Amino acid sequence: MKKISLKKKIFIWAAILFSLCLIAQAAVADNSYNNDKALKGITETKAYFDLTVGEPKLLLLRLQLIDKTFGQIAEAGVTPVFIIGIRGKASNFFTKGHTYIIDSDIREKESIDALVEKLSKLGIGIEQCRIAAGLQDIDVDDFLPQVELVANGYVSMIGYQSKGYGLVPMD
Repeated sequence: MKKISLKKKIFIWAAILFSLCLIAQAAVADNSYNNDKALKGITETKAYFDLTVGEPKLLLLRLQLIDKTFGQIAEAGVTPVFIIGIRGKASNFFTKGHTYIIDSDIREKESIDALVEKLSKLGIGIEQCRIAAGLQDIDVDDFLPQVELVANGYVSMIGYQSKGYGLVPMD
C-alpha cells in the first residue's frame, strides 16, 4: 500500500473541513429567512382565505399552506386570526363522507377532513357559501361539523375586508 504524504493528508483534511463549513453555512442560510419586516410592530394579523379550487391535490396543498402560515405567524409572536371561505368546486371536499367526490379523490378527501379538524381546533373559522353549495347540489346538512354555512360567500368576504381582514386569493 502506498503511503500518503503529509502534504496530501493536510490537503484532504482541509478540503473536508472546507466542505463541512460550506454545508454548515448553507444550513444557516436556509434558516436566515424571516418575515420580521412585515410583522414588525403588530400583535395580530387578520386574513380571509378564498378557496374555490376543486382539484383535491391543489386544495390539500392550499390548506397545508394556510396551516403553515398560521404556524409561522404564531411562532413570530403575532396572533393570527384566519377565516377560510369555501366556494365553487372546493365545496365538495368539505362534506361528510364521499358522496360528492369521485372514488379516486377519497385519499385526498380524508386528508382534507383531518386538516379541517386541525385548523378548526386552532381557531380558524371555515365558512361555506350557501350559493356555492346549491350550485354544486350539496345538501346543507352534508357539510362537516366544523364548517359554518353563510348565505353568500361574497358578502362574508366583503364584510371581513371591511373589518380589516386581508384578502388572500388562493386560486
